[in-house]
Amino acid sequence: MVYVKRTFAYMFRALGVLALVCLPAAVVLGIFTKPMASLSYLPAYAHTYVKSFRDVFWLVFNRYATKYVYPLFLILASLVFSTSLAMSVIEKHFRVGKIMLKAPLKQINVYFLPVLLSYCVLAFVLFLYGAVQTGMITLLHFIVSGKGYPSALNLVLAAVIGCGLFAGALALSCSAMYWTPMMVIYGFAFGDATASSLRLIDQKRGAILFGLLLPYVLVAVVQSFVSLLLVPWLRTAIAVLLYLFLIIYLITYIMVSMFDLSGMERRDGKKKWGEVNGGV
Repeated sequence: MVYVKRTFAYMFRALGVLALVCLPAAVVLGIFTKPMASLSYLPAYAHTYVKSFRDVFWLVFNRYATKYVYPLFLILASLVFSTSLAMSVIEKHFRVGKIMLKAPLKQINVYFLPVLLSYCVLAFVLFLYGAVQTGMITLLHFIVSGKGYPSALNLVLAAVIGCGLFAGALALSCSAMYWTPMMVIYGFAFGDATASSLRLIDQKRGAILFGLLLPYVLVAVVQSFVSLLLVPWLRTAIAVLLYLFLIIYLITYIMVSMFDLSGMERRDGKKKWGEVNGGV
């Protein structure tokens, strides 16, 4: 819980800069996808006449983005841009005690390759997770209800399986969020960063996992209600806001917990000499 409190505390302090940096990725994601679609699809599933695996697949995966492919590249590019710049800004703030947004292209370049590599690996994991979930939900649907609309039991099973798989996938891959800062801050190669990140979270895996699950749960609950709205532009606007919150939280959480777990000193919360001594 301590990392969650520190994350929210820093988010509110640096919200203006972080929101500006993360907004491009949030807008692109909000336009082309739905937040936490692998869980928030349940209201739509309740009203879907399922004839095959394909019907469930398009509930979990965005049809337009997957079919036309180019949205996936736009999403990846915007995420790499926003994540690289946000991590660089936060790291400098932690190190020197001053938040700065100067020479953004140079700041992006520092984190670009590690962020890109991490996202490519995580994209594969997410696709595998979604495919496994789709297969299990489809199988249970035909066992319980056959061809047609899902029964109440199907909805309960889908919710349990979806939540269980997501929590399991997050638990298995939570160390991955430290790959990028370890490759940049310590200069580790990808393999070394992978091994070191596992050791880093070894003693506090439960606390770290709780802090990771919290924003996803909040977003999934809100998006489940938002998906019932009939006004498309309103759904998109809320999706952008949810993604903005999720991106800012996760990036901040990674950097806050990384500095704490590794014992690195933070200067962003320290008062200047003049402030300590009553100066103006």
